[in-house]
Amino acid sequence: MRFFMSALAAAILALPAFADPADKAEHAITTTGAATAFVKPDTARIHYGVRVSEPSADAVKDVLTKTTTSIDEAVKKLKLTGIVISTAPVTIKQSQGNQAGLAVPVAPGAAAPGPGLGPFLGFTSHTATITEKDPDKLRTTVDAFVKTITEAGANTGGGEERENNLGIGLPGQEANGGPRIVLSRDDDGAVREQLLQKAVAKAVGSAKAIAKGLGAGEVKVVSVTDVADTEKAAPETLFNIYGVETQGSPRTPAGEVEVKVKVVVKCTY
Repeated sequence: MRFFMSALAAAILALPAFADPADKAEHAITTTGAATAFVKPDTARIHYGVRVSEPSADAVKDVLTKTTTSIDEAVKKLKLTGIVISTAPVTIKQSQGNQAGLAVPVAPGAAAPGPGLGPFLGFTSHTATITEKDPDKLRTTVDAFVKTITEAGANTGGGEERENNLGIGLPGQEANGGPRIVLSRDDDGAVREQLLQKAVAKAVGSAKAIAKGLGAGEVKVVSVTDVADTEKAAPETLFNIYGVETQGSPRTPAGEVEVKVKVVVKCTY
């Protein structure tokens, strides 16, 4: 028996030493890469509407109908191509802000009404989408369109607005600065392809730098995921009828739009 145990011990000692499986396990590195380009727009979306204030709902409806008809007829005279206009349902409501009793016009010699409900407010909301590959022609078309609808009565960026703090509404004098223009690049496939290559190269470069810092050798790319960059959404670029930039990302050149991609790359070493 003693001989058997000694032989077994010798056999165990003679077995080759195996490394810990964990030592050969692959380690993962996950990095991100982003790339940005500024390009000329090929699409403009113009948000516009009409806001009116009248003593009655019927009067509001009548004014909105006449103004909208005037706007539509003026746009038809432009004979634009590559334009699609969508319209939301009309909204009519009674103002809640007659806090000072000044919302309804007062007849000569009559007493001003007390606080309470104000006049009726009406809103229309429209979106015109203009597509044009030539950026100069797009800009000219947008300027002509906005000038036309503004002169015909469009006085808001579409949709309802919050009532002011004073609650004072004067019939026929409701406005918020006019139409809102958003430029974009719908046909950005070629640009995105180039940006994706740059973004992946940046992410892989970061992974290699990390691996080198850890004393590891070459890295192997396991997966690449194209993700939307939602960390800091750039504000919409707005232009007035004179083509002057009024709001937008400070880094975006005037008259251009930003195309941005972001990827997540997983590597092993």
